[in-house]
Amino acid sequence: MSFQAEPARALLERYATSAPRYTSYPTAVDWSKDFDAARYPDLLARAATSTEPLSLYVHLPFCAEMCLFCGCNVVVSRSRERADRYVDALEREIAFVATSGIGRRAVSQYHWGGGTPTQLSLEQMARVQKAITGAFHFALDAEIAIEVDPRVTTADQVRWLAKTGFNRVSLGVQDFEPDVQKAVNRVQSEAQTRAVVDVARAVGIASVNIDLIYGLPHQTLAGFERTIRRVLDIRPERVALFHYAHVPWMKKHQTALDIDAAPSSDLKLTIFLRALELFREAGYVYIGLDHFALPTDELARAQQAGSLQRNFMGYTTRRGGDMVSLGVSAIGEVGGAFVQNAHAEPEYVKDANERGFATFRGHALSTEDRLRRDVIVGLMCNLVLDTAAVGARH
Repeated sequence: MSFQAEPARALLERYATSAPRYTSYPTAVDWSKDFDAARYPDLLARAATSTEPLSLYVHLPFCAEMCLFCGCNVVVSRSRERADRYVDALEREIAFVATSGIGRRAVSQYHWGGGTPTQLSLEQMARVQKAITGAFHFALDAEIAIEVDPRVTTADQVRWLAKTGFNRVSLGVQDFEPDVQKAVNRVQSEAQTRAVVDVARAVGIASVNIDLIYGLPHQTLAGFERTIRRVLDIRPERVALFHYAHVPWMKKHQTALDIDAAPSSDLKLTIFLRALELFREAGYVYIGLDHFALPTDELARAQQAGSLQRNFMGYTTRRGGDMVSLGVSAIGEVGGAFVQNAHAEPEYVKDANERGFATFRGHALSTEDRLRRDVIVGLMCNLVLDTAAVGARH
C-alpha cells in the first residue's frame, strides 16, 4: 500500500488537538482523589492469587546531567553514595512486595527505566538484579529490557546485561544534528551510539530500539531527514518517534530551551509525515502513535495477529493483568487499581525504608473504566473496534 502524504496531512490537521498518550485509562491526571494509598498491601495480596503472567518495572532515576527536553522523573547526581542509599530503599521495597507472594507469578515483561539505569555502577546494577531474582521468577520467554544512554554505557555493562538475561535495549538519540544536540544539552555522537549497538548485537541482545524526538529547537526538515537516514543505516528493530512536549510549568529546566527556535506546528507536521514516509520506504511497519518496527519484530507480528497490548511501559506483546512497579514515581497496576509511588526521591527513600512501600496515590478501576480502556487499547494497538467482542468481554 502506497503512502499518501496529503490525505494524511488533511486528516491530522483536522484532528490536531492536545490529547493523552493513553498509557492508562483513566489517565493519571483524572485519577480519583479519594484513593487510600494504604490499601497497597491488600491489593498486592489480591493480585498474588492470580495465575496470569506479571509485568515488572524498576525506575532508576539517576542521570549525570539534565537533558533540557526531558519530561521524566530524574535525579541529576553522580554520587555513588546517593545511588547506594537509593538501592538500599529499592531492596527494601522489593522485599516487602515479595511478602505478598506475588513473586510466584511468572514475569513475562521486565523493564528498567529512568533516568539512566546504566548511570549505576556494575555492582549497583547487580544488587538490583539480585534483589529482583530473589523475589520474582521469570517466564522462559520473558522480555527483559533496559533504557541506556550511549554516553555513559560501557561495553562491560552491555556484556553484563546480556549475561544476566536482558534481551532488549533502548537507546536515546533524539537527533544527530550538532546544533540541535547543543541546544538541548544532549551531545552524543553517532559513533557512541553505534558502539553500544554493535556490542549489544555481538553479545546476543536481539532487539534494539532507538528513540527520536521531533519539535526540538533548531530542527529542520533536511536535518531531521539526515538523522533518520543515519538511524536507518543502524537498522534498529524498533524506533520510537516522539513529539516533544513543552511543559515548563511541570519541568522547570525546559525554560532553558530556546523554544522560539523550535519548528512551527506546520513544520512539525511536515517532519512527522516525512519520517513516516522514510520509515515505511525502508520496510518498517507503522505500529501507530509514535512507534515503528521491522516486520519480523514482535510488535509488528502481534499487531497483525490482533494481540498487541499497551501498558505504562508503552506497546507490549506480553499478556499480563498486573504490573508491579518499583522505585521513585513508578506507576503500576495491581489488584484492579492503578498505584503510584512518591514523586520525590527523599520521600520515596524514607517511606520505603520505614514501611516497605511508598505508594501515595492511585485509582480503583470501575466497570466503566475497564470498558472504555478496552475500547481505547483496541483502537490504539490493533486499529479495530469489534463491538461484539467488546460486548462479550464486558
